[in-house]
Amino acid sequence: MDFNQLLHDSVIRFKDYIISERRLSDNTVYAYHNDIIHFITYLIEHIQPVKFEDYFLLDELDIYIIYLYNAMFDSSSIQRKLCSLTLYLKFLKLESLIVSNPSNYLIRPKSVQSLPKYLTLEEIEQFIKVFDSQSPINLRDRALYELLYSCGLRVSEVTELNCSDIYVDSKIIKVTGKGDKQRLIPVGAQALLLIDQYIKNGRAKLLKKKNCSNLFLNYRGEKLTRKGIWKNLQMAAIKSGIDKKFTVHTLRHSFATHLIQNGADIRFVQTLLGHKSISTTEIYTHLDMNFVRSVYNKSQIR
Repeated sequence: MDFNQLLHDSVIRFKDYIISERRLSDNTVYAYHNDIIHFITYLIEHIQPVKFEDYFLLDELDIYIIYLYNAMFDSSSIQRKLCSLTLYLKFLKLESLIVSNPSNYLIRPKSVQSLPKYLTLEEIEQFIKVFDSQSPINLRDRALYELLYSCGLRVSEVTELNCSDIYVDSKIIKVTGKGDKQRLIPVGAQALLLIDQYIKNGRAKLLKKKNCSNLFLNYRGEKLTRKGIWKNLQMAAIKSGIDKKFTVHTLRHSFATHLIQNGADIRFVQTLLGHKSISTTEIYTHLDMNFVRSVYNKSQIR
């Protein structure tokens, strides 16, 4: 039996499994699939099995974890790879390719939770001002990044927005988040104004004669991709002159941090962000304490 081919076939079926049965988000599918590709590449290079299940002995999995540490992966990356591996092994057991799933016995690294980076209000304004011309691309990007910040959206959520998801009269947008869960989010006047300017003066020029319902389009009149949004932000970040590195997700962090700093209830912030667990949102309360402490240090009398 060709065990290598069996491994590759199992990865193909595993990807179908996490898409169709587990209904994981596109980003999670991409990450988990890449993790398992990395894992089976390691198996093929380092293990000579007598039977297929020899690949997945607990001792071999422990050695793989040591290999990840030696390859200088950080603890959060190793944790995610082990989540991917756990689900993959569960799938193999469901498919009767292995008898037992040893992943429950693995020693998992403790994660060191770092506080998310964010931009100040002044830096947000400085960044948005980069898109100051009236070209269709600039009208699009000014509206897009204002919306990402003012609604705290994930990049995957903004790429899937359709024109029909914007309810101007109600001043809300309908967002489809992780696991295809939908939520309604209030949207500010500034974002609505920029979206209106983009739709009236930019979107039609990008759409040309194509038929696409997505709100944000690329120059070919097709849905703007995550990669396109990331690339455009990187170029705009350099032009803005902001002296710190930031990403698209930093805008989401900034949104949540500014809400907490201005006294918003954490449950309210959780709902807006679409977090399943309140513990995910609580990290912003730690950021808020850092903010309070810095203000205190600057203003204390003695």
